Amino acid sequence: MFDGSYRTAAIITVGILILTGVLGAFAVYSDKSIGEELISLMNEEVFKNIESENPAVVAVNIFANNAETSIILFIGGASFGLITLLILSMNGIIIGMVVEYVRQEQGLYVILAGVLPHGIFEIPALVLAGMFGLLLGEELWKELHGTGDAISAAQQYGKRFLGYVLPLLGIAAIIEGFITPEIIQLFI
Repeated sequence: MFDGSYRTAAIITVGILILTGVLGAFAVYSDKSIGEELISLMNEEVFKNIESENPAVVAVNIFANNAETSIILFIGGASFGLITLLILSMNGIIIGMVVEYVRQEQGLYVILAGVLPHGIFEIPALVLAGMFGLLLGEELWKELHGTGDAISAAQQYGKRFLGYVLPLLGIAAIIEGFITPEIIQLFI
């Protein structure tokens, strides 16, 4: 399917995120209560584990949360990419829902202020993790048919994951913990 092409896998990953993001945004656009329920659930289940008065603690918690998701995206390739596709789709839907809800409540500038500073690092990391997961799934499929080497591919993609995804997530977490809150305060 990808023929080991990073470009094709990246395009598919981005396409899935965009498509599911639009679906999530449309759901909230159609029924704002869906967004309210999601935000409430995220406050109870996700943000309570991230919140702190200390920006360093926030950054570490954000990094841990995003690293966990990215690792699952990558390792999900061992399910022939099915888990990777599921996690990508879920993240796209959630991102779309949150963006549309915040747009309705606080406007486009708050979205840009709240996402752009760290998102320029976090979103590419998510795309790379998904891409490596899909490529791993493809390699596993090839090995099943006698033409691939999934272990070698996993090692190769794993090195790239460690070299690109985790550093991008680290930068994003530092920005999200220390800088993004200050920028958002300018718009609220």
